[in-house]
Amino acid sequence: MTVYEEPPKDGRSAEAVVDAGQVQPVIAGLPSAHPSASYWLQNPSPLLLGHRTTPQLPEIVDVIVVGSGITGSFAADALLEDGNRSSSSSKRVLLLEAREACFGATGRNGGHCQPMVYHSAPDVAMFELATFHFLERFVTENSVPCDWRTLPGGGVHAYLDADLFALAEALVETLAVSRPDLAAHVTIVRPVNDKAANTESAETGTDTEADPDTKPTLQSLRLRGAAGALVQRHAASVWPYKLVTWVLERLIAKHSASGAFNLQTNTPVLGIKRDSSSSSSRPDTPLWTVETPRGRVRARAVLLATNGYLSHLLPSDLADLVVPVRGQVAALVPPSGSIKVATSETVKPAAANVKSVSTSSVSSSSDGDSQTRVTVTKTEHGQTTTTVRTTTTSRVPAARLSRSYVFVGHDRGLPASQGDRDEYLVQRPLTAGSGTSGKTQSSSVTASSSSVNEYASASATSSISEPSVPPVSGGHFIWGGGRQRAANTAVGEWRDDAVEPSVARYLRSHLAPVLDVGGEEPPVPLDAQYEWTGIMGFSRDQNPWVGRVPASVLAEERSDYSGGPSGLYVSAGYTGHGMPSAALCGRAVACMVKHDLGWESNTTTEGASGQLSLSIPLGAGGHAKLPQCFLMTAERIRKARATCEPVNDASPRSLSVELQQILAQRKAEIRAETQDAFE
Repeated sequence: MTVYEEPPKDGRSAEAVVDAGQVQPVIAGLPSAHPSASYWLQNPSPLLLGHRTTPQLPEIVDVIVVGSGITGSFAADALLEDGNRSSSSSKRVLLLEAREACFGATGRNGGHCQPMVYHSAPDVAMFELATFHFLERFVTENSVPCDWRTLPGGGVHAYLDADLFALAEALVETLAVSRPDLAAHVTIVRPVNDKAANTESAETGTDTEADPDTKPTLQSLRLRGAAGALVQRHAASVWPYKLVTWVLERLIAKHSASGAFNLQTNTPVLGIKRDSSSSSSRPDTPLWTVETPRGRVRARAVLLATNGYLSHLLPSDLADLVVPVRGQVAALVPPSGSIKVATSETVKPAAANVKSVSTSSVSSSSDGDSQTRVTVTKTEHGQTTTTVRTTTTSRVPAARLSRSYVFVGHDRGLPASQGDRDEYLVQRPLTAGSGTSGKTQSSSVTASSSSVNEYASASATSSISEPSVPPVSGGHFIWGGGRQRAANTAVGEWRDDAVEPSVARYLRSHLAPVLDVGGEEPPVPLDAQYEWTGIMGFSRDQNPWVGRVPASVLAEERSDYSGGPSGLYVSAGYTGHGMPSAALCGRAVACMVKHDLGWESNTTTEGASGQLSLSIPLGAGGHAKLPQCFLMTAERIRKARATCEPVNDASPRSLSVELQQILAQRKAEIRAETQDAFE
C-alpha cells in the first residue's frame, strides 16, 4: 500500500461496518494514487504539475489550507487579499494537496454552475445567486481562460414523470407566494396540447441561442417524453480546473517570492493534532501540528477544504456529518449529425445539330468535401458547350445546446423502491473538424463521334473516389449521474480510481432517449471518450459545513481546552452541488480565519456569543450573506443528528419523498408568516 491508500487508523475498511444493528459512517482514506482520467485534466498546468514552491516544508506558518479545489484556492486567495499590499508579505499561507493541484472533485465535476432557486431555502438561493454572479464577474474582469459561458437559455430541469413534476410545480407556486422575487427566476414549462403550437415550436426551436423573450416549450427545449420542465434563468458552463489553476498560478506569481504563499503538491496530510503547549490566549503561537510524509508543520490555524475526504482528518465521532459519495461522469461523443449534399450546375450551350467530340474532367477539392465535373463539347465550327457541375458534401451536427440540463425521474430499469434518476448535462463547444485530406484527381474520357442528339446515350467512366466528409469534433456532452445503478448508490466510496461498469453503461445509453441530440432515430447509445469518477461530500443535513470547528466537540480538547476559537476550520459537505456555493464559502471561512488571527480589524460580531458576522466582501463594495444554516456550530451538530437521517439511510430515499418534505416545510413557513402578519 502507498501512503495514499492506507486504511483508516481506527482499523475500519473502506466498507461501512455494522455496529449494534446500525450502519456506521465510513472514514475516508487518502485520495487514490492513480485516479481515473477526467476530461478536465487532459491538459494540466505546466506550472502547477508537481509544483512545490519550496523544496522543503516550512516549520511554522500562520495558516495551513488542506485541499486545492475551488474552496481551498478561493480561501487562500481571500486570506492574502488585502488593500494594503505591504502587509500581505507578513502572512504565511501554506496550501497542501495530496495529489496534483485541483485533481480532486473540482477537477472531476460536471462543469456547470447553476443556482438552485426553487428547491432551496430563500437565504440559500440568494447566496447561490450571489456566488454565480461573483464567479461571472471574476472571470470577466480577470479574463480568466476557463471557458465560462453564461448560457442564454438558462438551466432546464426536466421532470420525466408526472408525479414529480406536480411536486416541482407546487414548489414554484409556493415560492411565488413567499418570495415572488425568487420565483421570477423560474419558468414552468407544461406540455402543449395544441398540435399547431407544438409544430411551430419544433420548427423554430433550433436552440442555437435561446431567446429569453420567447416562452419555451418542451419541444423547443428538445426534450423527449418529459412530463414538464422548470427553466431557471441563471446557468453557466465552465472548465473548472482552468478556473482554479488560474487562481493558484496568480497566487504563486504574486506571493511566492515573499513567502506569503507556498503550494506543496503530492503532500498528503496524514493527521492533525492540537499543540498542547499552545494557548488560545496567545493568538501569535501555533495551535496545530500537521503531519505529512515529508515532515511536520505547525500552524496558528488549519482549514480543511477536503470535502468528501473530511472524515479522514476530523475525529471519527464527527464522520457522520460529511460522508464520501462517489459520482461518475462521461464525456459522450455527439452524433455525427446529418449529411448535406448541395449541387450547382452552369451550362453554356453549343449550336444545334452539329457533330461533336466530348471531353470530361473531374476534380476533388483539397479538403476532400466537394467534387467538380467540367464537361466541354467542341463542335466542328469551333463552338463549345461548357457544363460545370459541383457537388459539395458536408456533415451538419445538431445545434449546440444553449442550456444546461438536469433530468429527474423514476429509473424504470430498477424496482420502484431502489432509486430514482438524477442526471446533469452541459455541452462543450463544437469545433471545426478536418476531414481526410483528398488529393486532387482528374481524368479525361474521349467518347466516340456522335450527333448532339445522341450524346446523352454515350457512356464515359472515371475512377474518381467519393469525397470524404469532415467529422464533427468537440461538442462533448458532459453527462453525470446514474448513481442509483451503483452498488450501495456509491455511498461511502472514497476511491476515484474505479469506474463502475453498470453506471458507465447507463450513462452511454440514457441521454439520447430523453433529449434530442441529433443522430439516428430511434436513438442509440453514444460513445464515451472519457469516463471518470470523483468523490463528493454529502452532508447530514444537506447543507455545507462552514466555519470554526467548535472546541467543545473536538474529543482531544474536551479536557484541556475551553473558550476561544479552536483554530480548526472547515468548508465541506456540498452534497454534489458545490460550484454555486464553494467559492464564496471559501471566502467566508477565510474571513473568519483573518478575524481570529487579528488580520482584520473591522470585522463585526453578532450577539453575546461573539459569532462572526456572516457578511462576505465581494470586491467593488459588494457583499454576500452566508446562510446561517451553513455555519458549523455545536447546536447544529446536535440538531442534525436529532432530526436528519444518516447519509447512508437518506441517500436512497425517493425523490418524491424529498420533494414532499420540502413542500410541506415551505407551506408550514407560509402559514406561520401569515399568522404572524395577522397577529
